[in-house]
Amino acid sequence: MTQKHHNNRNDHRNNSQKQKSHAQKLAKKLAKQLRPWHRRLGIFCALFIMLMASSGVVINHSNHLSIDTAQVQQKWMLDYYGITPPNNIAIYQTEPLSLASTDNLAWVQHQLAVEADSPIKGMLTLGNILLAIDNNHLYMLSKDGELMEKQDASMGLPRGIEAIGFDGQVWLKTQDGYFMADDELIEWTQAEPLAIIPWSQALSTPAAQSESGRISLLARSSHLTWERVILDIHSGRFFGSLGPWFMDLVALSLIIMAISGIYLWQQGKPKKKARGARSKT
Repeated sequence: MTQKHHNNRNDHRNNSQKQKSHAQKLAKKLAKQLRPWHRRLGIFCALFIMLMASSGVVINHSNHLSIDTAQVQQKWMLDYYGITPPNNIAIYQTEPLSLASTDNLAWVQHQLAVEADSPIKGMLTLGNILLAIDNNHLYMLSKDGELMEKQDASMGLPRGIEAIGFDGQVWLKTQDGYFMADDELIEWTQAEPLAIIPWSQALSTPAAQSESGRISLLARSSHLTWERVILDIHSGRFFGSLGPWFMDLVALSLIIMAISGIYLWQQGKPKKKARGARSKT
């Protein structure tokens, strides 16, 4: 019984050693297969980690870098975002000041001056001030494009404005007739003009046509800042509907890389110990 028991123990030990050796071979084989994939995933993720880190730094300092107000003027980028040219572009004056409108936006010297409640119907220069109108408002601007005053019906301004003109006095053409302003542009009196009023109209000169292209680009760029572009890149939305899913893939790759890295590190520990033991002997 003792000899048989001894043989059984030897057989059990041999089987255990064989299983252990087989498991070590499998672990080495798995580690060998994981190592190149771990390296590839590391390179793949590193590129996007650098992209996200750099874009995150820029976003955190957007105010100091002024990208929150910097408008995108690259046509291909505006096309990519689907920002189309304005429906209506009108150039009212090119010299000495550039006065223009695009839909409900009024532009002075290529700077956005007014975002009106409805489409701009006309603009003109009156001494040191500029006037712009929409359906129900009169906007008084400085020559620098700063809004000085906004009049509406509560201040006596007639409704349904269709045009603005000047013949020594400021006139408004409305759905209810013609109205003439006093010298201070405070009171509006309904009256019939005694002569033809030179109404504010869009120019069709070559200079105006050239200016129209520039104003169109400015109007498009007013809808997109570099801060939004970088935010979209950071979140993945810049790459379309698949962008967030792609960022999820990067995150999953990082998780896999972390798990494989821990596994490879643990497989390397016995080798270090074995080398240490041989060096001591």
